[in-house]
Amino acid sequence: MIKRIIRAWGREDKRKLPDVVLHIGAPKSGSSAIQRFCQTNREALAEWGYYYPEHSLDRNGVSGGHTQLAGALLNGKQAQAEQRLSEWLQHARESGLCLLLSAEALYGKVAEMHAITRELDVRVIGFLRHPVDYLLGNHNQGIKRHMGTQRLNEQLPTLLSQPTQHLVGLPLLKWADAFGDEYCAFLPYRSPRQGGESIEQRFLQVLGIPEAEAVRLVGDVAITNRSYVKSALELKRLLNTVLPELPDSLAHRVDWSLQGYSDRAEGEQGYTMADLSQEVRERLEHHLLQQMTPVVTRFPALREVAESPAVSVDREVGAWLDLAAPLTALEKDAPDILIQVRGTAVAHRDSGRGDYAFCKLLDVLGIEFNEPCAQAKFPGLSAQQRTVLEKETSREADFLRELAVLLERQGLLEDALFAIERAQAWRPKGPGIQNIKARIEERLSMQRAVASPRPRQAPEAES
Repeated sequence: MIKRIIRAWGREDKRKLPDVVLHIGAPKSGSSAIQRFCQTNREALAEWGYYYPEHSLDRNGVSGGHTQLAGALLNGKQAQAEQRLSEWLQHARESGLCLLLSAEALYGKVAEMHAITRELDVRVIGFLRHPVDYLLGNHNQGIKRHMGTQRLNEQLPTLLSQPTQHLVGLPLLKWADAFGDEYCAFLPYRSPRQGGESIEQRFLQVLGIPEAEAVRLVGDVAITNRSYVKSALELKRLLNTVLPELPDSLAHRVDWSLQGYSDRAEGEQGYTMADLSQEVRERLEHHLLQQMTPVVTRFPALREVAESPAVSVDREVGAWLDLAAPLTALEKDAPDILIQVRGTAVAHRDSGRGDYAFCKLLDVLGIEFNEPCAQAKFPGLSAQQRTVLEKETSREADFLRELAVLLERQGLLEDALFAIERAQAWRPKGPGIQNIKARIEERLSMQRAVASPRPRQAPEAES
């Protein structure tokens, strides 16, 4: 498949290289590993005809790639992005090299990139992973970097009502529309821990570097920016109940420590599809893979993505998580942070905070507390709902519909279904009511599936 791409691009040697090669992600598909390799092997890439501009790496070898360009586009500063591209391109041309760029933040910026490269010969490289794996990676990233506190089984039922374009690769179609199918190399990604090939080696081969040379250049490289292992993820989730009260720099240092711990924790692993019940996995796959059909149809090489990875069931799902090891690693790396976390946690405790995740953090940190008894805080009416309820033209069906949505937002799905069914009795053909009812039913079904324990396999008879 890679050789076909190389022949299609007409790059038998480095004299036929294009002006620019863009690596656009997709997210959760090995971008950090590619960027780490390219940044630390810029001279070797130059020998093969590529100029890879410098960018920073954190202490775990992770970066966003060429954020000088992608960040400008994300902030609507197209002129600034065009200027940076021009500077890099001039340097590449003066050296007789092809400009090689990598940033997964470019994934959704096809129109902007097409506008600033319209006079150039451009090739586009993208990798895509199984959408349920992507989803699990998003959950991990939400806790790692965005202060998420939801457990996996809390988040899954809400996913069916959210946009899923990025998960299923639909932006790749826009890149192909803009630059041409024959100038785009879109390949399936599978993580090394699931038996996937080295993403660095595959990337180099797409660049036209022979397989043997790619193997030599990459060597026995360490995994970069793997998902947190479960114990580190759970500890970070609990820490997120107080970290927003502290400076952002502390959260970054916590991430660096727990990322380093996860990279070293060979005996542990993060959440995988094996942690989902078969029913939940099948529902998610049906919802997501169906949307992937146009991508797979247009780029058959991605058909492998839509095929479910083998799901291992050789471990007990929901096994006890020992948080002592990642906590010890964090205390060793940044004792001052835990001092501040403990102080903030005590202040929250003394002010009466009592939600479950926070109390679990107190327990992990060895801080005394009373058993929680506070009522959970539920979201109230949105401004849009208040507007609907204030209208003189609103009727029983409208009131019941908004009640159903409110109950759904509070997670009371059984009550939400009851209310929307009453609304439908008043307005049987209302399309909005029908859509809400279908969504609640799907979420309720997913919630029940997540809550149902997976049947344990009978032990094999001893021989």
